[in-house]
Amino acid sequence: MASNRGPVEYLITQDGSLKQRRGAGGMVTALIDAGSRMEVTWVAMAMTEGDRLALKEAQQNNGLLQSPVRGQKIKFRYVAIAKNAYRKHYEVMSNQILWFLQHYLYDPSDDSSATRRLQDAWTNGYVVANHAIADAVIAEIEREDSSAVVMLHDYHLYLAPAMIRAAHPGVVMQQFIHIPWPDSRCWHFLPSNIAQAIYSGLVGNDIIGFQTERDARNFLEGAKTMLDGAVVDFEEGTVWWKSREITVRAYPISISVTGERKVINSTAGQRAAAKIRPLLGKQTIMRVDRIEPTKNIVRGFQAYKLLLENHPELRGKVTFLAFLVPSRQALAKYKRYRGDILKIIDEINEAYRTDAWTPITAFWDNDRVRALAAMQFYDVLLVNPIIDGMNLVAKEGSVVNNNDGVLVLSRTVGAFQQLGKAAIPTSPTDIEETAQALYTALTMPEAERSFRARLARESVERHDLNRWLTRQVNDINMLLEQRMAAQVIDFDRSNDDHQPLALSAR
Repeated sequence: MASNRGPVEYLITQDGSLKQRRGAGGMVTALIDAGSRMEVTWVAMAMTEGDRLALKEAQQNNGLLQSPVRGQKIKFRYVAIAKNAYRKHYEVMSNQILWFLQHYLYDPSDDSSATRRLQDAWTNGYVVANHAIADAVIAEIEREDSSAVVMLHDYHLYLAPAMIRAAHPGVVMQQFIHIPWPDSRCWHFLPSNIAQAIYSGLVGNDIIGFQTERDARNFLEGAKTMLDGAVVDFEEGTVWWKSREITVRAYPISISVTGERKVINSTAGQRAAAKIRPLLGKQTIMRVDRIEPTKNIVRGFQAYKLLLENHPELRGKVTFLAFLVPSRQALAKYKRYRGDILKIIDEINEAYRTDAWTPITAFWDNDRVRALAAMQFYDVLLVNPIIDGMNLVAKEGSVVNNNDGVLVLSRTVGAFQQLGKAAIPTSPTDIEETAQALYTALTMPEAERSFRARLARESVERHDLNRWLTRQVNDINMLLEQRMAAQVIDFDRSNDDHQPLALSAR
């Protein structure tokens, strides 16, 4: 398995020792559970100085680190490149260009996306990082005599599949894209060499997975124009290119229902819950987000402000708790956005605070246990991103909440396809509509609240992380079986060593 971010982040403490903590983000949340289901070697970039130090210390063990989580079979290998190259890969190409383009927020008129700078970040950052990851994956493939299956993740590694395929033409490879895949016209905002390289890199995979059917179809549409000579079958969801068939599928991602509930029932979860209870209002709105412009946090608070203006009877009664995780603070755009969030929170608190009531209480760190424990108590969970590939907070809240809490959900997130009937929908850029959605959720009759909460909870329980992973593994195993059936092999049937590889996702 390969991704930009690993399952564990290492921090250097004041005494120079290494401290581990779980990596942030929805991708890690989804994939960390795989280590309890199958033996995994996870290849990832060294993102922090602590990661680099851990990598250096791991050289004594063939560069492999063991998972600190008991019961997991994950080993992981960090890959380090020059800091300036990683900055160009991660900060510029991945997070200023691809992230915003794929979330429909890319501004081609912005000076920061000047062609020369973009090409430099591509050649001397993104390509370098993808080569490094590909080389590490190739080394892991060649470490064992047995066959390997490679599963890559997300938008940082679009070139790696073709690089790995060049070294091992027969390897079975799948990639899952966690963020939206936009209309093919968006890709033409990029220089042609970059857009075409992204597509030709991705079709190095055998299977490409997306969050929604819309994302999958957008990719197929783009393949028609980006890949010269490609034959696209929309009904079957396949691309034929250079004598290879690539399958394109939608695998809506989910969460580990039992895992999330285990966290809130743990000693740490109960301790966190005890600290949250005194902060609850008569009714409580919550949100849990990375500090990220696409999450639309400022408009969410503006809607809350409008709610208090339009309904003075709610002042002193409805409290807003926000759990905000710092993200990409080295980027100027993200720093400015954090400042905008602080400003709107201060404005609301100064305008409406009383001796007995603070409208908004915000937490500014990565404490997943506290956020999960808090979501047991919300009356309303506001999830209003401008656009999201899926959004796992909506699903986490639905299964841990014990208060018949109501979900207010953007129509533009992937989770809306599954949870829309259980939620109060809103258009993310419409502050008035969002304020009205909050009011509707707060004043909803108990019977309807209970019905909607149960509908959301049962939907996530039926379509949990196990199903997401199992569907992918089943498709990989089907591909393995097809390849074995297509080969004419003369072998001793009594030799178990010739049995085909099969993954197991229990």
